[in-house]
Amino acid sequence: MKKILMLISLIYINSMAQDFTDAVRFSTDRIGGTARYTSMSGAFGALGGDISAMSLNPAGSAVFLNNKMTASLDLTTMNNESMFGNGFANQKDSSFDLNQAGAVFVFTTNNQNALFEKLSFGIAYQQTNNYDNETFIIGNNSQSISDYFLNFAQGVELDLLVPVSGESVTELYEYLGESVGFGTQQAYLGYEAFIFDAVDSSDFGNTSYTSNVNASNFTQNYLLTERGSAGQYVFNAGGEINKRFYLGINLNAHVSDYERTTLYDEFNSSSTGVNEIYFDNTLRTRTRGFSAQLGGIAKVTDNWRIGATYQSPTWMTVSDELSQRIETINAENESAFVDPNVLNIYPDYKFKTPEQWNFSTAYVFGQSGLISFDYAYKDYSQMKFRSGGFESLNALREQIFKSSVTYKIGGEYRIANYSLRGGYFNQESPYKEENIFGDISGFSLGIGYSFNENTSLDFSYMRSEQDRSDRLYQTGLSQRAEIDALRNNFTLSLTFGL
Repeated sequence: MKKILMLISLIYINSMAQDFTDAVRFSTDRIGGTARYTSMSGAFGALGGDISAMSLNPAGSAVFLNNKMTASLDLTTMNNESMFGNGFANQKDSSFDLNQAGAVFVFTTNNQNALFEKLSFGIAYQQTNNYDNETFIIGNNSQSISDYFLNFAQGVELDLLVPVSGESVTELYEYLGESVGFGTQQAYLGYEAFIFDAVDSSDFGNTSYTSNVNASNFTQNYLLTERGSAGQYVFNAGGEINKRFYLGINLNAHVSDYERTTLYDEFNSSSTGVNEIYFDNTLRTRTRGFSAQLGGIAKVTDNWRIGATYQSPTWMTVSDELSQRIETINAENESAFVDPNVLNIYPDYKFKTPEQWNFSTAYVFGQSGLISFDYAYKDYSQMKFRSGGFESLNALREQIFKSSVTYKIGGEYRIANYSLRGGYFNQESPYKEENIFGDISGFSLGIGYSFNENTSLDFSYMRSEQDRSDRLYQTGLSQRAEIDALRNNFTLSLTFGL
């Protein structure tokens, strides 16, 4: 049974998430939902009449004419091409989910004095992100992972890294996590695995260390496996005024479960010192949160519609768990295996995502089709860690992040009972240095068939692409891996009356 250890979260966060990777993950949603919605790249802010459109603009539920329910299945495939040093790798992954389900209930009134001629209430679940992904990186490097451990060790007294008589690896690893922090735990792993030695091993007050890795060129393999998803439960209310104005409100409950496993292997051909290093980490992050949306749609004319939505920040609580192990083999073929067999559990912390504004317009060509355009604005520099002790991270936000704009355009053309659809979208990078995390852009196609006014079957294909630059570790290895990520989504939805 793996031991569980409660640790000091601040030291962990400053060491492991100083690149704000988690913060961006919490704050970014991908286009997903019903097949009709995704086939038009999510350009539905001024249209409504779709369960996923209700999640974008809560006024969209009031556009429904009668009770409807939709459920959707999604197949996602990922293809990641990586360049690192002189190495090239290609890794594929796929997942299959029930990514959306929801219903809207419509109530009309015959009271001519009522403000709302029609009221609607909706409830839905929608997956906002699918984290299932694998990235493999291979290449040669002049830097070793030994620098990661050495950087944490410098300045740490040797006395903290040497077990007292009868003290096990687990016990010392636990003590360092409880009493000192994450960085000293990493130093201990490196010391126990003989990656470095003290400059003066006879002085327990020694704070300087020297590496036992003597090579200048290294072959490195890095496998990143990500699993999990993020989703929101939507509770909606909407109303129609004068058959021209639609208003709505959403109260959203957010949940996510993300697991990240990294398997790192390093090799060198030196005749002395450490030749092989294997370093494995598994990080699991869970979040729960709340947000609200207010939205409206107006029919300027019988054909032209405009819409606007305000989405509040998501106030969330985040919890992290981490387990680690390391193995080394030296030139004499002697091995050292360090597995504390400890699950580090860090105290929950608070985080706030940025708010978002969405403006949209659409033109409906009677019964033959429509075209729609959405513009969304989000300022990522307004992300904020709300727990005490994160002041240094929050101070960096405006230096690293900027506002991001998302454009979406979609269209639909109807032929008898068939509907042909397409769309395009571009989501700008939230980073000022866009090479770190490039724009996400893509297109979508789809087809739908209406059996009658209440029942339809829809299919969509959406393709998106993004370039990014990843650091393997936040200290010790500065060389970045260049990643070209390609995502394909296939969605099948069934809509029927209730």
